[in-house]
Amino acid sequence: MSVIEKLTPEQEALIPVYREKWRAIALSTERIDREKASEAVKATYVLIGMEEPEIVFYDSPNAALITTLSKLSQELSSDWDSGSDQRKMPNYGEY
Repeated sequence: MSVIEKLTPEQEALIPVYREKWRAIALSTERIDREKASEAVKATYVLIGMEEPEIVFYDSPNAALITTLSKLSQELSSDWDSGSDQRKMPNYGEY
């Protein structure tokens, strides 16, 4: 594999074009194509030999946070009520 040591004048002239392209992509608020995104994630997991994850989409980061905190709260409450958790103080040795 060869290493690029210096850009050509044409390549340097394209830097602002690509910078603006990727800036626009990074700041875009358009909705993603959920099917395309799911397929990309699944293909990546197949490629690295891991089991496909459950893919969940939310309408906003806030909606994801609220749902996640709600589920976590329910799980913790269920564990607490059933007494199935292992509530122990860590053993750091004697003082």
